[in-house]
Amino acid sequence: MIRHIFTLMLNQKRMYGGMLLEQVFVFIVLLFCFTIVGKNMSQYYSPGMLDTDNTLKLALFPLSPTEPWSPEEVERKMDRIVADIRNASCVEAIGKSMCLTPYSRPEEMNPWDSIRIEGKQMKVFIKQVDGHMQKVFSPRMEEGEWLTDDMCLEDGSFPVVVTRQLIDEVGWTTGMGRKIYFRGMKFTVVGIVAGIKQEVLLPSPPMLIMSMYVPYQNGYGAEYAVRVKEGEEDAFRDLIQKEVDKMMGKDNVMLWIGDVAKWKVNDMQDTFITLLAIGVPTIFLLVFAFIGTFGLFWLYSSKRRKEFALRLVVGSTCGGLFRFVVLEGVLLTLIALVPGCILFCWVYPFSMENLMALGAACAVMMLFSVFSAWWPAYQVSKVNPIEAMREE
Repeated sequence: MIRHIFTLMLNQKRMYGGMLLEQVFVFIVLLFCFTIVGKNMSQYYSPGMLDTDNTLKLALFPLSPTEPWSPEEVERKMDRIVADIRNASCVEAIGKSMCLTPYSRPEEMNPWDSIRIEGKQMKVFIKQVDGHMQKVFSPRMEEGEWLTDDMCLEDGSFPVVVTRQLIDEVGWTTGMGRKIYFRGMKFTVVGIVAGIKQEVLLPSPPMLIMSMYVPYQNGYGAEYAVRVKEGEEDAFRDLIQKEVDKMMGKDNVMLWIGDVAKWKVNDMQDTFITLLAIGVPTIFLLVFAFIGTFGLFWLYSSKRRKEFALRLVVGSTCGGLFRFVVLEGVLLTLIALVPGCILFCWVYPFSMENLMALGAACAVMMLFSVFSAWWPAYQVSKVNPIEAMREE
């Protein structure tokens, strides 16, 4: 049957050629669209996404830059406020860090340093945290434990948590207990996290996460982040504002509260708009191509009623005619996939997300083919040989 269909296609090049070119074009557009979607999904689900639901960032700023104020004194007062409200009914967790809160700035604007580990020079981003920040953002620990507020270990070294990306770049088979020397200080790896992403669609970089109490100076001030209970955000805002007003008194400062979950949405806006700009035209293209291919199959099948009637007369069954027409559509689509697959191998690197995009595009095209041919095939299977042979 397959050989017969190929012979039929060769004899009807003009008819089948139009549908073939249409499907080649649709497949290439689908492949392009799915590849972009797959790339963005792979970046989104890469290790290191922090849990930012119901999280807020707190900061204090001077009301007037021209008036004097003491950042150190303000930070000490803010520490007391945080300690006082930690057990409030609307608070799940509240902590202090340096540049850990995601989406507040591009990663490249955060502090980083070039360090040498195991004889290898590498760029590493530096974060500082207290023991409560794990409960705020829930980074996924692969090994070991998060930092506590203990400043030093028994051997006099500072505890540090590193990301899996640092372990992989250094080439360690195991990272726990390793020593890292940085700025004249000795650190011991006490934990490994899967990653910490500061931007939604960028991978987590190699990172050192050390205690807030390590004497590391980088010019960045402390920041505070809180996870509030569901539906308690307004109550927390009222609480923290009252505490700041009471503690700061006449200090020249203003409390600022940012919603981290909204920052995450804003961080994805450009990507969403790009995907929408690609996806909507692609959907319309697929729909119109489906209608066009369906119409051509139906028209062509209607013109071949006498041929199908003769097939029934010489022994074909209704089910056989149905499978014959559907197989025509499937083989036509398989031929249309060949140029697109060649283009894919030439343009795109072989990766899991690209191969999945290729598989998804092929699957959509096969469904496209079967549904385009199904109704014409059904109509063909219901042909009455006597009536068809009487038609002019």
